[in-house]
Amino acid sequence: MARRSARRAAHLLINLGKTWQELKRGEPGRRFQSRYERRGRGGGAVRKWLLIAGGLLLVLAGIAFLPLPGPGLLIIAAGALLMAEESLGAARALDWLERKARRAFGKPTRA
Repeated sequence: MARRSARRAAHLLINLGKTWQELKRGEPGRRFQSRYERRGRGGGAVRKWLLIAGGLLLVLAGIAFLPLPGPGLLIIAAGALLMAEESLGAARALDWLERKARRAFGKPTRA
């Protein structure tokens, strides 16, 4: 049982690393929409809504953690990324935020 849990955890970390590398290589201002389009729509409606609801709960938890010392912004980012996996609207919103942040902080975009 413990061995299976360890394998699952390792598999999850490997997938997380692959996702991060894919997002880093993506075109700034379009990377989240591109990931959404590449993922395909397997898994069904129940999975989609569970991921969106889970992402929303993470965003709300992150907002609650903002006044406290800790990873509030990271929790919000994780929730937003989870929603962007299953929602084109969320993916577009993250791309829009990235473009605005890059302009505000003077980072170049390729778009």
